[in-house]
Amino acid sequence: MKKKIKLMIKVELLIVVLLLIVFMVVKTGLVYLMPPCIINSTFGILCPSCQGTRCVMNFVHGNFLESFLYHPIFFITIIYLFLVNILFIVNSFRKKEILTFLYPKTKFWLGYTVIILIFTVCRNIW
Repeated sequence: MKKKIKLMIKVELLIVVLLLIVFMVVKTGLVYLMPPCIINSTFGILCPSCQGTRCVMNFVHGNFLESFLYHPIFFITIIYLFLVNILFIVNSFRKKEILTFLYPKTKFWLGYTVIILIFTVCRNIW
């Protein structure tokens, strides 16, 4: 494996571990330290990422149902990115890569953007 890939994996794992420590130590107090959403406070509507922090915090603490209820799209995205990162690490050690179709491509991001926009509109209507 190339040195650059090893370094990238180490840096990524370090960032993930540090973020997990911060979320576990601070617990729910982190939500109150965050500045309010500019879109929500100005226009009174939920932006695409509103309640995303609460979703991540509940996910880290193991409250998966609450995490899903705060923001289902973020919840699914967390799981997807976790699986893709594990797959990338596994493929970096193998000579023949497996399940590369799961890696995000341009069509994926366009579809994801459309889903986020539809979710945001539906969440603000109801």
